[in-house]
Amino acid sequence: MKLQQLDIQAFGPFATKETIDFSRLGDNALFLIDGPTGAGKSSILHAICFALYGETTDTDRKALGLRCDHAPTELLTELTLRFSIRDVHYQIHRVPAQMRPAKRGGGETEQKASAHLCRILDDGEQQTIVAKKVKEAEQHIKQIVGLTAEQFLQVMVLPQGKFRQLLIAKSDERQQILSTLFQTEIYKEIEQNLKNKAAEIEKKHQAYEARKQDALADVQVDDEQQLTATITTTSQQLAEKLIIKQSAAKQLQQVQTEFSSADLLVKSFQTLQQKTTQLASYIKQKHNIDMQKQRYVNGEQAVKIKPQWQSVVTVSDELKQKTTAHQQTVIQLEQNAQQLTQSAQALKQAQQDYLQRDSLVEQQQLLTQYQHQLAEFESLQQRHISTQSAYQTGLEQKTGLTTKQTSLNATLLQLAERTDEINRVIATKSALVEQRAASQQCLDLAKQRQQIQTQLTQQLANETRQQQQLQQAQQHYKQAEYKANEVEMHWFANQAAVLAAKLTPQQACAVCGSLEHPQPAQFVDNEHKELSQQRVDQARKVQADCQQQMSAAETQLHALSHQTTELQQQVINLTEKLAANDDKSLIELEAELHDLAKKIADIDQQQRQLIQLNQQKVQQQNELNIIATQLHNVDVQLPMLNSAFEQAKNQLQTAVNSVPENYQNRQVITNEQESILISINSLETKLKVTTDNNIACLTQQSSLQASLAQLNLDSQQLGEKESVLTSSWQQALLESGFVNQANFEQALLTENEMIVLSKQIASYDNTVTSLQTEISLLQQQLTDKVQPDLIQLQSQVDNETAQFKLADEAWLQTQQQLNLLEKTQLKLKQIEQEQEAIKQEYEVVGTLAKAATGRGNVRVSLERFVLGNILDSVLSIASQRLYIMSKGQYRLIRQNEQVQKRNTTAGLDLAIDDAHTGKTRPVATLSGGESFLASLALALGLSDVVQERSGGIQLDTLFIDEGFGSLDQESLQLAINTLVDLQSTGRSIGIISHVSELKEQMAQRIEVTGSVSGSSIRTLAN
Repeated sequence: MKLQQLDIQAFGPFATKETIDFSRLGDNALFLIDGPTGAGKSSILHAICFALYGETTDTDRKALGLRCDHAPTELLTELTLRFSIRDVHYQIHRVPAQMRPAKRGGGETEQKASAHLCRILDDGEQQTIVAKKVKEAEQHIKQIVGLTAEQFLQVMVLPQGKFRQLLIAKSDERQQILSTLFQTEIYKEIEQNLKNKAAEIEKKHQAYEARKQDALADVQVDDEQQLTATITTTSQQLAEKLIIKQSAAKQLQQVQTEFSSADLLVKSFQTLQQKTTQLASYIKQKHNIDMQKQRYVNGEQAVKIKPQWQSVVTVSDELKQKTTAHQQTVIQLEQNAQQLTQSAQALKQAQQDYLQRDSLVEQQQLLTQYQHQLAEFESLQQRHISTQSAYQTGLEQKTGLTTKQTSLNATLLQLAERTDEINRVIATKSALVEQRAASQQCLDLAKQRQQIQTQLTQQLANETRQQQQLQQAQQHYKQAEYKANEVEMHWFANQAAVLAAKLTPQQACAVCGSLEHPQPAQFVDNEHKELSQQRVDQARKVQADCQQQMSAAETQLHALSHQTTELQQQVINLTEKLAANDDKSLIELEAELHDLAKKIADIDQQQRQLIQLNQQKVQQQNELNIIATQLHNVDVQLPMLNSAFEQAKNQLQTAVNSVPENYQNRQVITNEQESILISINSLETKLKVTTDNNIACLTQQSSLQASLAQLNLDSQQLGEKESVLTSSWQQALLESGFVNQANFEQALLTENEMIVLSKQIASYDNTVTSLQTEISLLQQQLTDKVQPDLIQLQSQVDNETAQFKLADEAWLQTQQQLNLLEKTQLKLKQIEQEQEAIKQEYEVVGTLAKAATGRGNVRVSLERFVLGNILDSVLSIASQRLYIMSKGQYRLIRQNEQVQKRNTTAGLDLAIDDAHTGKTRPVATLSGGESFLASLALALGLSDVVQERSGGIQLDTLFIDEGFGSLDQESLQLAINTLVDLQSTGRSIGIISHVSELKEQMAQRIEVTGSVSGSSIRTLAN
């Protein structure tokens, strides 16, 4: 990732908007971010990190604490960062949550956090990726950059006081960073896939074991050995129970045979009794059967003469039908005679009415002639109306055009007056614009003066407070000085007393050299007798601290006085610039500016109105010209229209005189034509209907007379035939033996009745014969036989059946148990065969899963093993630089997994190879300066390997915040040489430091300058 431009506004120590154009520093720049302590050098890193991730490099900072206290209240805190990754350019604009003045009313309101992320296209256009949502922007930034905020700080920024974090990070933390940088997620996926596969196989194995245990539990055995023993025992039991079952079956069969024989004998006795009872019942029915036999004989005799009787009945029925038909025909003939008379009269009347048809036809022809004349009349009438309407329309059009012409002339006059008025107003606009510019300048100066006066008031109050603090500091210093002098004086005095106490006669004094000591020094008093040099030093230290506080207060008061003077001079300069407007308040200036702006806006509105008025004038003039042309055309057409109207009027009058008045309406003619046509059709229809009716009556009369003659002839013939057949029937009846016809009819049976009666008689005879035969046979069979006791025999059968069922159930239960045991044994063999493949598969996959997930002898996972190889490459490059910067003492290596604790993951922990001692030790044992060099070497090595592998992460930029101050002169120069060499590899390196040697060697700098009103930024480039 390469930075291009950073815009900082009201952020950290920067009160206004500051811009850093990184592109001015060059493509592969090595630059210094320089400035005094507290000016805001590290705030640039905070701004970059916050613009990207919404977090600063200092996790203790909160979003609400990012705003500059010196920033104007109306100026929002916001950051804009432009950067590129693989030649794709992006821009993110972020506004943190903050309090701002309310737009309506007084007080403050909370400004919600927002983030706008876009891609900058080649033509400069911005393509929005995220419009406003903070979380969504953070997710996209992580995808674009490829690093989280924490990883960004560990890899691309060595922040102040935290540069050792990547160096001493735990193995798990370092794995996350390296995995993201080198995109080794695929190895993690392989680990997980192997782990899942092994778990799946293990789950299948456990499922097979569970199936085996369920199968053993079903037969209530603990293992396969017990199952085999149970099968052997059950087989023996089954053989024994089979013998018992076969014996019970044989005994049961024997008693069942005896019972069956006895049951058959009992049934024979019962059958004999039933047959004897049935025979007696049939013998009682013999009288009825004899009567049915006589009825059958009579029926046969009646059937013989039945055809002659049926012939007489048939002829009698036909004669009756002919007589009835004759009577009906006579009645119809009388009715037909009446209808014929009526139809003749109707036909005569219709023929008389038909004579009117000729006159109606002549009248219809005359109406048709009137209809043709009326069509011409209507055409003339329509022409008269249209010519009259056209002439009238021409007159109305002329009147309307004349009125519109007058109105347009008046409107044009009004527009001309209005445009002249607006032109006079527009002429004053330039003067008003100049006045507004001057008024705006005065207002800006007045606001600036008021703001500075407010600052001056606050500054004077601060200066007063600082003078008080200085007076207090001076007083404290005097007290501390007096106290220190007093303690020191007493200490010196007491030292003389101490020496004097050690003097002996004739021994030289250490102070004056005298051998006599007439007045030896005494302690000042008992209170200060125990004073020591330490107390003197403490008193002098208190004095020095007070003096330092007094000097700091004097320096701060001097700075405040200088700032006050500058602010007072700014007020004077602004007052001079205001000149004549000095006595006006901000409200008056704003009102004056608002009044001028309103006047100019009114003039602008009138200018726009003038354009519209000019357009209206042109439009009105065009309409006026069109109206003049239209008036001329109307004046030419009016005489022609009047002539056409008079001609149509004369022709219409001539047509009116040629048609009678009562037929000058087309509908009247049509209605009368329809009435005449209806009359003609009615006459024709009536004549046709009466003629058809008369012919039909004559035809029906002839038909009825012929039918009557035929009926008379048929009746005569049937009468003669009936007489002959009746005589023959009486002779047959007499010969058959029947007393009379009634006796014949009583004996006469239908064919079905004869069949049924015959079957009943035959069935009776056959049943009696059969019963007599069966009784005779049974009596012969049961001679000398006694009826057995079935109850006793049934009891024996029941007992033997119960014994057999018990034996059978015992055998069946044992058989089922043996079948279940054998099926279970077979099922276990099948499960073990299926399980064998799972075991073989688990030997391969399970071993790989343990090795890949770090559960083997060496607790290193597959991903960590790959990252370990990558880390070796990083450490190889880092060690080359560290070896140079440490003057041949240190190299970075990976800690040996074998020496680590068994309960911790391994593979990515770092150690230091010390060439001076020849031993390896943890990186945490390095001093502050050594840790900085090792962290720098590690970060640079990591950047080299990432670039070399062309991974998804681009480490084109590296920031180093402080750390150089802990190096000696030689180590500092070696570190700078290393960074200069790294610059040639295509990366930009920014160093934040106030070390003077760096400023002397690095011409490309970003200087941060602090002041009481906020810090500012300046970019220095070749």
